[in-house]
Amino acid sequence: MLPSQAHNRLEEIFRVLLPKNGLAVREEQLSLSHSMLDALFQNRIALCDAGVGIGKTYAYLAACILWQNASVNPHPIVISTSSVALQQAIIREYLPFLSRVLLENKIIRKPIRATIRKGKERFVCDQRLGIRLHAIRNKSKNAEQRKALLSLKTTVDLDTVPELSGFDWRQICVPKYCPRSCPRQDICRYHYYLKKSEDADIIICNHNYLLADAIHRTRGLPPLLFDFGALVVDEAHKLTEAAIQMYGKEFSLEDAQDVCALFIEET
Repeated sequence: MLPSQAHNRLEEIFRVLLPKNGLAVREEQLSLSHSMLDALFQNRIALCDAGVGIGKTYAYLAACILWQNASVNPHPIVISTSSVALQQAIIREYLPFLSRVLLENKIIRKPIRATIRKGKERFVCDQRLGIRLHAIRNKSKNAEQRKALLSLKTTVDLDTVPELSGFDWRQICVPKYCPRSCPRQDICRYHYYLKKSEDADIIICNHNYLLADAIHRTRGLPPLLFDFGALVVDEAHKLTEAAIQMYGKEFSLEDAQDVCALFIEET
């Protein structure tokens, strides 16, 4: 597909197909999507200011999907956001809806596959879960928290179990360093999740995870994100805050008092 054809498709999507499925035509949204599509085909950076309510999410998703569909050797697209709510909305609402519309009109040949990537501490370790369940087997424990622990036998994402206590979370999450001697490596649900993520068309993460991937790359460590063809930084005004968290150092009043106390002890 040539760039001109992709732009024509974009017009069809926003002026015909989406209105047929209940969405209004928004000129600012369409203009934004065209700008993003140009940047993708020209392999350049686009800084876009999208006002509230113009539909920026559909704008960049449609542009990315058309560009990826036109690529001879397509690579995943990474979308970085700051809020969990937006990540969940993209994966559960925006993409399923857009995938259905584009499939029905033969613009894409297969459903859009997407996954959310986040730190390993947000997933359950099956071995540690087994140890924790054995430890509470004959002990009195809050019924809701016990139920939360048992539910993790069928789900790997800790964020989907809000009733889980902080203590239990720390006891059962995937550790920072997985031992190579782990007897469950071949059937580990976390490793299966990572393997399945390799087939995703769109990878969604938060800004901290994106920056952690950049740190890994600059230090010669294995990247956290697979090689991707394009990057969309949504809610980019929050990127500075994430960068301060990842790269910055804090020096509080308590830290200053501790330093002063050390000097007093030395003298």
